[in-house]
Amino acid sequence: MAQRLAGAASQYLRQHAHQLVDWFPYGDEAFEQARLRDVPVMLSIGYAACHWCHVMSHESFDDPQIAALLNENFVAIKVDREEHPLVDDTYMMATQALTGAGGWPMTIFALPDGRTVHAGTYYPKEPRGRTPGFSQVLQAVHEAWETKREGLEEQAAMLADHLAELGSRQSALLALDSREPAQSALATATERWILTTRAEGGFTPAPKFPPTWALKTLWHSIITRPGSSQEAFNAAATSLEAMFLGGLQDHVDGGFARYCVDENWSVPHFEKMLYDNAGLLSLAARSAVLASEVAASTSGEAAEQAQNLAQLARSSALGIIGFLDEELLIESGPHPAFAASLDADSARDGAQIEGAYYSYNREQITQATEQLRSRLAQGLVRFAPIAEDPQYFCFSLARMPEPGEQGAIDELVSALRQLRSSRIRPVRDEKVVAGWNALAIEALCDAFVLLGEPRALELAERVAASLWATHWDEETRRLARVSFAGRPAPNNEGTLQDYAALALAFLALKQATGEAKWGQRASQLLLRAEDFVDPATGVPRDAIQVDARIAAQRSDVAAVSVLDDALPAAGALYAKALALRAMQGMAEGNYSENHAAGLETARALSAHAVALASEAATQVATALEVQSIISAPVHYLALGSWDTAEAGRVRKLAWALGLNVHYAPELAGEAAGLRIQPCREELCQMPVEGFGKLMDLLQINDRAGGSGN
Repeated sequence: MAQRLAGAASQYLRQHAHQLVDWFPYGDEAFEQARLRDVPVMLSIGYAACHWCHVMSHESFDDPQIAALLNENFVAIKVDREEHPLVDDTYMMATQALTGAGGWPMTIFALPDGRTVHAGTYYPKEPRGRTPGFSQVLQAVHEAWETKREGLEEQAAMLADHLAELGSRQSALLALDSREPAQSALATATERWILTTRAEGGFTPAPKFPPTWALKTLWHSIITRPGSSQEAFNAAATSLEAMFLGGLQDHVDGGFARYCVDENWSVPHFEKMLYDNAGLLSLAARSAVLASEVAASTSGEAAEQAQNLAQLARSSALGIIGFLDEELLIESGPHPAFAASLDADSARDGAQIEGAYYSYNREQITQATEQLRSRLAQGLVRFAPIAEDPQYFCFSLARMPEPGEQGAIDELVSALRQLRSSRIRPVRDEKVVAGWNALAIEALCDAFVLLGEPRALELAERVAASLWATHWDEETRRLARVSFAGRPAPNNEGTLQDYAALALAFLALKQATGEAKWGQRASQLLLRAEDFVDPATGVPRDAIQVDARIAAQRSDVAAVSVLDDALPAAGALYAKALALRAMQGMAEGNYSENHAAGLETARALSAHAVALASEAATQVATALEVQSIISAPVHYLALGSWDTAEAGRVRKLAWALGLNVHYAPELAGEAAGLRIQPCREELCQMPVEGFGKLMDLLQINDRAGGSGN
């Protein structure tokens, strides 16, 4: 029975192992059972930190009558979307095509060959408004299977054709090209972000997801394009302040939630994901350094705002480092790594409640604040009511603290932390995902270089060594996507996103530590990634092995994903890894034909961003960052001194902009100040002296930048 799930690497699957539903994990056995029994398949797709997945599990899958219906009339498959991203993506396309919306849990009914006939998300156990009860849905699909099977076959074929058409459009994005210079596209995207930034921050109405990758790319524009830098900075600051001050950030224990449910960023959806926190750590570290540079180049209120943002970003970054170290780091075995997530739900009064660990009632708020009221200025802190549980409130900051107010905030945070100390903590999903850990490793390198945090580098090195030992198979030259308790999941090779993200992490470690082994490991990963390239099209794929059930439903199965969502697009990550490896080769003097070919591949894989900069700027932000790095007037720098304050400032700026830096003491000569030699590809300019001269060289003429072609 459901004991098939008991030993799974996925926490999400193990959470269902006790149920009477005869669950199968995703794979050939389940679909073969459906064929032999001549019954349809029901796939329940979710993840361990998903609140509504837990609700549906408790209401329906724990119910003996529903379990009996499922077991008699279906083969039930439980899918962890984080283990099987291509499966999740394919069935999400089907769900959105059939219903106009999507989300998790995702409930799919399919033929034994995997083609979708009906789809939805959360179904309540009993009918609710216009939403049928889950048992009604099961009965309706069963009756259609028994009496209208030909119609189901036709519907599945029509949907597969529709998904194939959608897939063809997605694949066609890679073929988009533009004669517009890449830096002009950055200007276009910047104008778009300025225009669409909302008064409360972000680019869209609620729910408010952090536009992490877009804001990272926007910083390139702020620093290198002085013509619109103040407007661009104001747009970035509006979103960053909302994200760093509001309820998206856990101001008590550190780290960030997945998104906020309200327009004003005050109440989060409480699950905490590793990949979100990795991206936000990288963004916060960059924001701390680059906002300081904006402050240094302006005056008055603009300088004060920029310096305040720099301090806020630094504080947020340190909070994420603490969260990664203290909350997500798995240290119970010999292979430390970061867990995938913390659940949104935890126990209160015997029930599992979303946000129970993180929220406070009025009595608890009074207890925490009563000794501090005279020191907590009006409008400084905010306790926002949770809509589904209005007797409980979420803590955040309402504005930037003044210098004399931080002490009271620190005491309040300590009191709130003490209240949490007796609570049952949210469950941690100890599944280790290679690509997500890689994003965290790279972000920790950012924090080490940009913020000078040695703990960040120590964490990055430990997890990187563990990931290589656990996930990389020297014999097969394969990277496992998922492991649990130090053991890789079987038949679960990494996606292109996993390979590219880990290559980027190792390139960052090489640059941060100077250790050649990390560069060698990055090259091994990128060598295997070449096998992802479809020989018929020359385009990389998201996965090397795609089962027939997925291929039957979409024509783009061989094409790499090119649009950012919660994670950067795999194609853009791969392009970035190839570009940065090439530039490391330039800086180290060993630039090769392989590097040059990689740079051209990177250019081609990110060229669509130039064409889509106006209509889809946020979705192509990472690819646009790659185009900006490749087409920049400077690719790497040689410094005549290394340990001075000015050299440190240059190194931080270069790191934040994707430039390599190496020490060339012969440049120092008789100069009193720092001498810097800027280089592009294999050509170096005459050295310049001082940080200001370097900034002049980095400035972009929007209409005369390097070609994106």
